[in-house]
Amino acid sequence: MATQKAYRLHSYGGPECIQLDDVPVPTPASSEILVAVGAVSLNPIDWKIREGHVRDVFHIDLPKILGVDFVGTVVALGEGSTSFKIGDRVMAFSDSLEAFAEHIAVPETIVSRVPASLSDIDAASLPIPAVTAWTTLHYAGEVHSGMKILIHGASGVVGAFAVQFAKASGAFVIGTASAKNRGYVMSLGADEFVDYQTEKFEDRAKNIDLVLDYVQIGGSMDTTARSWGTLKPGGAFVTAADPALLGNVPEGFKGFFPRIATNPAALERIAEQVATGHIKSKVARVFPRGELVQAMEMNKSGGVAGRLVVDFKRV
Repeated sequence: MATQKAYRLHSYGGPECIQLDDVPVPTPASSEILVAVGAVSLNPIDWKIREGHVRDVFHIDLPKILGVDFVGTVVALGEGSTSFKIGDRVMAFSDSLEAFAEHIAVPETIVSRVPASLSDIDAASLPIPAVTAWTTLHYAGEVHSGMKILIHGASGVVGAFAVQFAKASGAFVIGTASAKNRGYVMSLGADEFVDYQTEKFEDRAKNIDLVLDYVQIGGSMDTTARSWGTLKPGGAFVTAADPALLGNVPEGFKGFFPRIATNPAALERIAEQVATGHIKSKVARVFPRGELVQAMEMNKSGGVAGRLVVDFKRV
């Protein structure tokens, strides 16, 4: 039986709970494809699963291969798989995890093609952040020219996409982040920037149609309460951070915590825009495979503008 290297979680806790193990290469089931992983990217859900923060809603049997976002090359087809051929470059996010391995078997229905001009590193930076930004931006209704949108966490990997998508739809965008990221957020097309550490965004943001919250779980409930006051009557608050923040939606407003599902068609469109330079995707740092655990710790510490990507072709 062929074996591969994979990062598996053996118990809940710190970085020492993840080991690089030898495990069997999976066999693709019916309508699945087997992908040789070229690169993966880090997401907050990775360390939250590791530490057991979401064990009540994300049930897994240990040991378990972690990892969600990946890009790679199709190397085998399961019975009945017809959408891809061996040699195709593909990307996806796997809601069954197991991306932190040399190979992953996934349903062909969740997978998107990678544009020829887009590198594995850049493609790996896209799946969850790009689809999350697209989903949350459009969840409360159509986005159109003239809308005013307030985006919390505008310098984060999701917020950066949301700023660009909103501007492409003709919206007026106000982004909040720390002062060090002002230039970056404005370069994405934001019309105004608010340093949340020294300014009150509610003093600048008035008559807002839509608030998008991308601040990680553990953010301030006070920020949520203050955000309602920026909305015009009937306005919407969409959070990708924490459903508990929507426990008390004021009368006359709308609040949403959307489930982020795979959207291969949208991801392919976004990837084409990144490949042609119409949308920017920032990779902050690339790690070799042997430093994946360190990359996860850097993702947990936060404060990095851009994606942390692990190149599985570099040991």
